[in-house]
Amino acid sequence: MPKSLALLAGGTLLALAGCQSANVTYERIGPGPTLAYSQAQCDNASMAVEQGMFAMGSASYVAGAQLGNAIGNAIRKQQFVKNCMTMNGWQAVPVTTSQVAARRAAVAPAQPAQAVVTTNGRLPEPPPPIAR
Repeated sequence: MPKSLALLAGGTLLALAGCQSANVTYERIGPGPTLAYSQAQCDNASMAVEQGMFAMGSASYVAGAQLGNAIGNAIRKQQFVKNCMTMNGWQAVPVTTSQVAARRAAVAPAQPAQAVVTTNGRLPEPPPPIAR
């Protein structure tokens, strides 16, 4: 019995791994707060959708009940965040691997230019104060 439970748990984890949305970006679809604010707000609020559980019985039954509850909580939380972000004016858009590579190439830091020091070893003069 424990071997079948381990196979069930492993299969469930593999199935859920395909449902993860790690490669997404958000695009604005309406008015609302900034992306960082919306993500923080939705992540904080999503903690309230998790449900507790109580199970009595054999160890395998309790483990299965806990696993089922964890999967249900993850699905509820993901759906809540999706709906919350939509209500804040943001929509998740999948990112392809070619788009990820293009973005990494676009933001790759260029080689810093060598500064030419012409102060004969002295520190340069400070900039003038800003008039207010």
